[in-house]
Amino acid sequence: MMGIVKNVYRKVIPFSVRAKIWRIRHSKELEILKKNIEQQEEYFKDHIDDFTLDDARKTDMLRIFSLLRKKGATAFPEMDAFIHEKYFTRKLKIEKDTVSGLFYVLVDNKRLFYKRSLDESSAVQSFNSVSFEQDYASPHRYLTNDKYFVGVMETDVKQVIGDSFGVNDGDVVVDAGAAEGNFALSVIEKASKVYIIEGDAEWCEALKQTFSVYKEKVEIIQKYLSNVSDNNNITLVDLIDKYNINKIDFLKMDIEGCEKQSLYGGMINDVKFIDINKMAICTYHNPEDEVEISNFVSQHGYKFYLTDGYMFFPDSNNPPIRKAILRAYK
Repeated sequence: MMGIVKNVYRKVIPFSVRAKIWRIRHSKELEILKKNIEQQEEYFKDHIDDFTLDDARKTDMLRIFSLLRKKGATAFPEMDAFIHEKYFTRKLKIEKDTVSGLFYVLVDNKRLFYKRSLDESSAVQSFNSVSFEQDYASPHRYLTNDKYFVGVMETDVKQVIGDSFGVNDGDVVVDAGAAEGNFALSVIEKASKVYIIEGDAEWCEALKQTFSVYKEKVEIIQKYLSNVSDNNNITLVDLIDKYNINKIDFLKMDIEGCEKQSLYGGMINDVKFIDINKMAICTYHNPEDEVEISNFVSQHGYKFYLTDGYMFFPDSNNPPIRKAILRAYK
């Protein structure tokens, strides 16, 4: 019943009005967030020389703090509000599968299923959120702008500077931290094989439904990628051994701060890193990740660059303005 009420509310009340109502209802929380931003900005300014940042990065930090003071707390301070509105007001076709009982979004004639604990409204919200973070203007985008990504809305901004970065025809792909599987679904037509690593049982149930039509080229592994292998975890080295993988062309890692340790799980006898052609790795979960992951890939023969723009990731004693994605390639 609540899902129906929410859907009617969204359809009848304009986004601008809903946004004002939301701000009024959450005025206390917003005031607390505003004070937190001010405190973090003050802390950063007072300790600016304690951080190993070059002058350009320090200038960027202060610019982002200025944006946050104007816009309020947001994970993507440089993205225009109209982009957010575009995603969260669009009409989506979402249905409930009569056999599995799971909701799915139909996009580009593909069904993307959501875990059982999400109702219709929550599934729509989740789909819009993950699509928004992969928008052409987002610092969190795994692929360059010439590469297709499921659910991302059309835009005129598709320039690519330098090499195109993404999955090519016939590639073997590992998607670590798949959740609903939007990345894997984006590349499924091009890839020859996709290994999906996801430890959440509910998401794995949904993933099996999403990729049922591609089961000949998809392996869903209900584990977390890590630097150890046990009942709940698996390393890159053991992944290759167990599933007889000859090569990995593209690795995507969005695993809530375990990216660095999972890279160490790809070391053979603590000496050589396994052969992977391209990697898209999140670098914002921990304050040290950008530097340490950059050093790791560089030491193992990769060229790399960080995506444009910044994310706001609150942290009381560390710079909360961070780079989101590192793209490494050979």
